[in-house]
Amino acid sequence: MVAEVGEENIQEVWKITDMRPENKKHMYFVVVIDPISYLCSCMSNISRGIICRHYFRIMMNSAVAGFQIQMVPSRWYIDNQKDKDAAAETCCFVNKEAAQNFLGVILTPNPSTVPTTVTNALRCAAKKKAKYGEVWGLARQAAQLAVEHDSHNEIVGWLKQFITRHKKIIILRN
Repeated sequence: MVAEVGEENIQEVWKITDMRPENKKHMYFVVVIDPISYLCSCMSNISRGIICRHYFRIMMNSAVAGFQIQMVPSRWYIDNQKDKDAAAETCCFVNKEAAQNFLGVILTPNPSTVPTTVTNALRCAAKKKAKYGEVWGLARQAAQLAVEHDSHNEIVGWLKQFITRHKKIIILRN
């Protein structure tokens, strides 16, 4: 697993064992690369495209590991349309330290932790989702500041100008 992701990319390595005495011989290793990229020796994320229970356990204590809907392959959604909106979500952390460490960071999955069945189209969609997430995060922060400091008219003016300008560009292209 270390060779697959490169030793320099690894942020944490965890050993997971069963707490029941009869299952102590079962152990798994989880390599955390960034908040939304990991490899587990059970290989569930690669072979089945699901986030394993070992990673969820790591999230409870890790200063790095987090969850983002982008980690779930779109084939698991009931409605494929959900995937278009889902990756704009920010990364969720159980550990407060991890939440502080990665505040405002745009995350995309490490390619070595994405199943090989993921196509280039899905990778492009993930990049687009990351951009949307960055813009949405900044917009939320700007809106909050504008309302708190009674300068919402300023941001509304900027947004209207932006929308008008880009509608004109779209019309000229057609």
